Amino acid sequence: MAFSEKTSSMAVLEGNQALARGTIPETLNMQPDVAAVPAGIEPKISHAALLVASQVVRWSLRLVFVLVVARTLGPEKFGVYALLFALTEFLAVASGSGYADYLTREAAKNEPLGWGLASQLASLRIAIVVPIAAIEIGILHAMHYPRAVLIGTAWMALAVVPRSASEAVQGVLRGVCRFGGYLLIDVALGGSLVAGGVYLALRHGGLRAAIVSEILAASAAGITGLVLAWKYRTTHQILVPRSSLFKTSAVFNVYSLVGSFYDRFDVVLLSKLVGDYATGIYAVAYRALSMTQIVGYGVLYSLLPGLSRDAWSKDGRRRLERATVLLLCAGFGVVLATTVFAGPAVRLLLGDRYAESAGALKILVWAVILRYINCALNIALIAAGRERVLVTTSLVCLALNFIGNLVFIPRYSWRAAAVMTTVTELALLSQNLYWVRQTLGGVEFPEGMARTSFVFAALLGAALAAERLGLPLTAGTACLVIFGAYLYASGILTEFAAVWGAERSPEG
Repeated sequence: MAFSEKTSSMAVLEGNQALARGTIPETLNMQPDVAAVPAGIEPKISHAALLVASQVVRWSLRLVFVLVVARTLGPEKFGVYALLFALTEFLAVASGSGYADYLTREAAKNEPLGWGLASQLASLRIAIVVPIAAIEIGILHAMHYPRAVLIGTAWMALAVVPRSASEAVQGVLRGVCRFGGYLLIDVALGGSLVAGGVYLALRHGGLRAAIVSEILAASAAGITGLVLAWKYRTTHQILVPRSSLFKTSAVFNVYSLVGSFYDRFDVVLLSKLVGDYATGIYAVAYRALSMTQIVGYGVLYSLLPGLSRDAWSKDGRRRLERATVLLLCAGFGVVLATTVFAGPAVRLLLGDRYAESAGALKILVWAVILRYINCALNIALIAAGRERVLVTTSLVCLALNFIGNLVFIPRYSWRAAAVMTTVTELALLSQNLYWVRQTLGGVEFPEGMARTSFVFAALLGAALAAERLGLPLTAGTACLVIFGAYLYASGILTEFAAVWGAERSPEG
């Protein structure tokens, strides 16, 4: 449905008046037409491709930077860098990186509101970075961390300021399906990191050079985000009173903050309980694990705007179910490939000093399958407006991960941290299944997954047997080829296309 410019302007004016009274009007929150969001935007395979490309750029170029830092600094000094990076992520999430999902959902329904919220939330994040950083440094001081760690944490905190702008803009761009701009911000970030890595390698720089590279890369992404915001922003932006802003958005940051704690607190505990060497070994493997989220991110977040707008039609549920099938198959492939190639890849890229990282990766990789399913269920809850549930699930996982790591790390070092990552994902899965069942009335098991799971288990057993017989690469590669052929024969490409081109049902 198309509206005249006058009608659209009147709707925005009415929305601002209602927001001034402290409420978000139903017409703005639930009717995308009124807000002049492009009508009829359906999930497209190009959207997923651009989101996947964005994550490939972001994480692959960051991985290049991390590998350069790891080789240059060595395991112990790299452990310090890994600790600083984890602390910066805590700070970023505490200041509001979780707002991106909120901005995506709201911008998908109402673009002027999305841009208004982006400017407000970015400003809010910048205002609270300094006090939160001071608290973080104070806690580190109380824990008797070296002065170099305290100074490094302070400097790394500067990167959060430009991140506040770039992440807010990306949240809105994702909601209004401008994925090309989303990709451009990640190109600026990743390209700047690689440039910093080249300088680090050529000049044999130390920890200080790595920190400066992080700050400059975040600044490049922030500037790019501001340029794109100026280009794409709507003529009118809807601003929300602070009381309403906190009430509607805080939950997104709370669950993101708690999730970040349980996801990264193992690095802090490793550093404190068993030292920098174990932290460096584990951090390399965990960084590689993060790369596996690329496909899941692209597939699922390309569906979020549509799921947010159509209030869970039958067609939307079918799309998400098919996407989950794809991700489970991808997860099986990742586990199989890691089992075969982790050892040779680590030795080739990092050298013998990091040989133990291959063992850590082989344990951590089992969390990939669980993470794909959990990500799909989280998207379902966010689109359904049940994001408050995620706070509860994240708190349970935080408690489990903290207690488990505190008990077992002193005895089993990085192995305990790797196992607890998978255990925590299992706990999250059980909770997500319960809440999705309560919200949507049931959880359907993806068709054909029992057969695919059996084929995967058989091929994994064959690859492990070949490793014991001294033919790991040859037989392992054959197992991967067979699994790929099986997926092709089972119609996985048809399912892939159907995620974004599903036939329209009468209810949809």
